[in-house]
Amino acid sequence: MIAWQPALIQTCDDFSAMPFKLGQLSQLVKYTSFLSGNKIRLVLSNLYGKEDLYFDKVVVSKDAKFHVKHQVTYLKRPQIIVPKGQKIQTDPLNLEIKAGEVLYIWLTSSKEQTYADVASSYATTLLNASYGRKVDYLPKLSSNSNRRKSWFSLDGILVWTKANPKVLEFGGDSLAEMGFVSQAFGALLLKAYPNQATYVNTAISGSRLLRDCPTDSPLLATYGLSLLKRQQNKMKADISIFFCGGNDLLLPNYSKQAQKQVVSAAELLAGFDKLVTACPNKVIFSTILPAPKIVPAAEKIRQAVNAELVSWPQVFDGASLVADSNNQLLPVYQLGDGLHLNQVGGEFLARKLWDFLNANSLL
Repeated sequence: MIAWQPALIQTCDDFSAMPFKLGQLSQLVKYTSFLSGNKIRLVLSNLYGKEDLYFDKVVVSKDAKFHVKHQVTYLKRPQIIVPKGQKIQTDPLNLEIKAGEVLYIWLTSSKEQTYADVASSYATTLLNASYGRKVDYLPKLSSNSNRRKSWFSLDGILVWTKANPKVLEFGGDSLAEMGFVSQAFGALLLKAYPNQATYVNTAISGSRLLRDCPTDSPLLATYGLSLLKRQQNKMKADISIFFCGGNDLLLPNYSKQAQKQVVSAAELLAGFDKLVTACPNKVIFSTILPAPKIVPAAEKIRQAVNAELVSWPQVFDGASLVADSNNQLLPVYQLGDGLHLNQVGGEFLARKLWDFLNANSLL
């Protein structure tokens, strides 16, 4: 049966606590489609803004310089308005697309407005983005994996397809949102199972498993609802792969509010158990990766939780694969802060995760 399916989705986060106010916007986002089809539509988000968003023009091309471009419309109009508090799907655009093919989305606005729906990535394998503050400027994409690439109000692409793909979700915290693991895994998935599987990323940097974000600073307030709470309204997926738990141990170091929410090993394990039982789909998650600013008492909790988690059938022991004998991230695998994986670490962990899922007949 022909239906609309996600070609690639990475959902926007809530930046209403520290939104981007721009006089003009010119935004370029690159997507790699996991599916073949003959129509596409875009998903535009304005869930967190206080006003409607106006876009003068949205065009799609198969080349980054837009030698041939296709106009995107909504309600048959080239100017697209995204009402506050809503997500919209643009009108269907007749465009042949193949699994593995890249599409470029160029979105412009000459209106001074505030953007609170923000997505970001460090990896550039499947998804990349850049924006400028002049409406007539076509931004250039960067392959620098040490810098965050952010974009606004664009969740991804749907494709009209005969395929009935398995949907894999990457979720949790920055270890998934940054894209080093998830995009490297997605590249393996695309090569092995074109048109048979597709990819969504719902992770939020800073997110905790058990509790909502602290609100005692604007940055902390962007960390969103707890992962457990987000799963109540989760995107449909066949398999969900989560990296989470580390921020439950880390945030008391950064937030007075979080200092009153120190968790025990039993609480974290109960949260992981609830994550498994609350989701109707198959759930896989990693043991909690090491971090240099986890205080000694919290480090004991991390090790105790991981010692229990490794006996669970749905747990992938990512922590032991990238840690040294002192329970720190190996330098070759980390971004320089001791906390986040780099591209090499992400690709390594993605291959190990791939082997784990195949060994358990999950792909």
